[in-house]
Amino acid sequence: MSNIKEQIVVLGAGGTQGGAVAERLLAEGCAVRTIVRTEAKAEQLRQRGIDAVAGDLQNIHSLNEAFGGADKAVILLPVEYDRDKVTAYIKHVVEAARAAELKLLVINTGLRLSLDKSNTEVIEMKRELVQAVRLSGIPSIILEPTLYFENFLMPGVLSEDTLAYPVPEDQPVAWISIDETAACTVEAIKHPELAGTSIKLGGPESLTGKQLAERFSQALGRQIAFFLLPVPAFEGAVAPAIGAQNAAGLAGLYSWIGANSGQVASVGASVKLDAVPVTLSAWIKEKGIK
Repeated sequence: MSNIKEQIVVLGAGGTQGGAVAERLLAEGCAVRTIVRTEAKAEQLRQRGIDAVAGDLQNIHSLNEAFGGADKAVILLPVEYDRDKVTAYIKHVVEAARAAELKLLVINTGLRLSLDKSNTEVIEMKRELVQAVRLSGIPSIILEPTLYFENFLMPGVLSEDTLAYPVPEDQPVAWISIDETAACTVEAIKHPELAGTSIKLGGPESLTGKQLAERFSQALGRQIAFFLLPVPAFEGAVAPAIGAQNAAGLAGLYSWIGANSGQVASVGASVKLDAVPVTLSAWIKEKGIK
């Protein structure tokens, strides 16, 4: 990047995924802005050097304020499965980005998009986002990660002797870390010549459920068995924490993965990006999982 401090908006900087992107951009010397829902959260982010304001993606004025004078933006939509809300988010993001004449949008869909139209609501909402951005004429790069290692940190997934997750035991998934995804995101921001591309992101290994358990067993020094958690059981387990509607949306995604596991198996990035691969074993060690 040039010596001029670029102004980058990171929608989602208050969360784990967006926060990892924001920290990397700050380290690169960029000025980072974001919108969060509460003033208390905004103040926390200001303490980390992020220009944060309290606002809402349903309020176009909040986005106009955040995008005004910015150069580029990274878009990570909130975990939300209310179609009307998401459609409003998309409309406002595109309108504000166009009004601000942003030079580049980097969109993290948070999942791999189906090659064809699907019957899965969450995938179709993300396809709606991509289509709206592409039709806006704003230069954009789309990032489509697989599943994050950080999902293994959810309560109930890893126990003393079991790794329980709603993915097929015998079908590989190219799991990726949030940090590696953030590194790829920053690389995309630095390469506007990639505008117009959709980049599929996977980690360095494509692992079956059994292989996941083997990696955890080796790293933790005890025997871990993989258990295919039925999707309805997963939905019921996460509903108290994220709400019934969001739980149903996630359940639909995992049902799709179960039927289309080949679409989440490819490792690495489909377009070369200068990001250090993170293996599952290295991630387990880095997180200090016991």
